[in-house]
Amino acid sequence: MVFLDGMNNLVPIDKAGRVILPKHIRDELAINPGDRLIISIHGNEVTLRPTREASGFVKRGRALVFSSGEADSLENQTVESVRAEERSNVLSNMVKGLSSSKGK
Repeated sequence: MVFLDGMNNLVPIDKAGRVILPKHIRDELAINPGDRLIISIHGNEVTLRPTREASGFVKRGRALVFSSGEADSLENQTVESVRAEERSNVLSNMVKGLSSSKGK
């Protein structure tokens, strides 16, 4: 394997058409065995891109949201459980507030 200066790396393609991503690139992008890559062709260039988002703040609609960059996401059941718990807490606090104001 031959490395060029800068962001360009020269890597061979084997007889089966496989390319080995250099370790420093896999480490930098946190690419692990079994991860899937998106392949794009632009003219005579081929681009490989991890299927997950980059970590950090990303724009979603008009909001700036923090993304961990992980492919894993919360299951709907987990989200609904957290929502139900928070609703219960809010209602409980509201009832406490109402009952304390009636006693005055």
